[in-house]
Amino acid sequence: MTIRRFVELWTHRYHKYSHIFKAHALAQRAWLHFYRLKQQLPEGTQLVAVVRTEHFGDIVAAEPLSRHIRQLHPKAHIVWFVRPSFRELVETNPNVDEAFSEFCVTERGVLFEKGIFDKIYPLQFRNNNHCPKCQVFLENPIADAAGITVHTYFNYGNLLEVFAQTGGVSLPADDQPRLYLQDRHRQKVDALNLPGSFIVIHCQSNYAPKDWPAARWEELVHWLLDTYPYQVVEIGLRSNLNVQREGYHNLCGTLTILETAEVIRRARYFIGLDSGPSHLANAAGTFGFILMGALGDFPRYNPYSGRYGSGENCVLIRETGIPCAQLPLEKVQKPIEEVLSRPYQENKQPTNERRK
Repeated sequence: MTIRRFVELWTHRYHKYSHIFKAHALAQRAWLHFYRLKQQLPEGTQLVAVVRTEHFGDIVAAEPLSRHIRQLHPKAHIVWFVRPSFRELVETNPNVDEAFSEFCVTERGVLFEKGIFDKIYPLQFRNNNHCPKCQVFLENPIADAAGITVHTYFNYGNLLEVFAQTGGVSLPADDQPRLYLQDRHRQKVDALNLPGSFIVIHCQSNYAPKDWPAARWEELVHWLLDTYPYQVVEIGLRSNLNVQREGYHNLCGTLTILETAEVIRRARYFIGLDSGPSHLANAAGTFGFILMGALGDFPRYNPYSGRYGSGENCVLIRETGIPCAQLPLEKVQKPIEEVLSRPYQENKQPTNERRK
């Protein structure tokens, strides 16, 4: 073994075992927090855990389960485990008493082994229960027994239906996701001085096979601006477009998740991919055009519940077995043209709530 390889090996081991030690320490601290909390809660109050840590579109899709679980446990203290970057989606939800920012799956696994929670709803399966630093997977026996894996999950329905099954809970009667927007989100978007009538677009997902080429997005933006009386606002983490003209606004990387949701809520239409912002659009009640394609083992699937799932408030633009990247521009333009050529009608329903 060379000196360089020796140093790399022990550097890796140092970071790995330091991470594991921290996870165990944080699990102990979390147990102490919940132990003290239990002593303070009224006698007989259950401590209920809900686990849906990522991604933010999945958390939005799972929101109806928060209301359903609250109905099942009206007097319980409900704790939702979530990654820190997605915490705002959970902490604004009035059906959740506490948003717990998870360090890693090892922390959660150690904490749950201590038996502090009276009931646990694991709304995810094995591939979402992995820590690459610890090199640890947490199993979900409910999902395993049902055969739900990363290779099969869309065979079991939309995301809400899948999460209900992995959590061992019945499907809620109301399957329309909601947002819980606050005044600070409205005030931030007010300050942007957005145009009165605009279309929101989202052009990059967190998974390349779901994307549509940037050159076609640019063609679509120019066509929209040339054809319709709407300006175009792009949202997302970053833009890969090269559009320099009046009527196009790039807000990428400038907004939080719920600030982005408020922008989408104000838009006349949403055009995007099968990704987090499309779930925001569903929950916000904005009519959507979703570019989709075959994904892995799924030649055709529908991740949405509510009015996007039924097709009442969106058009899923796709061809069975064809990846999103291969959708021709004309295939995308046609349904947009069919809807936008009609007189605009208010499509939004009171599916989101604002809290001060």
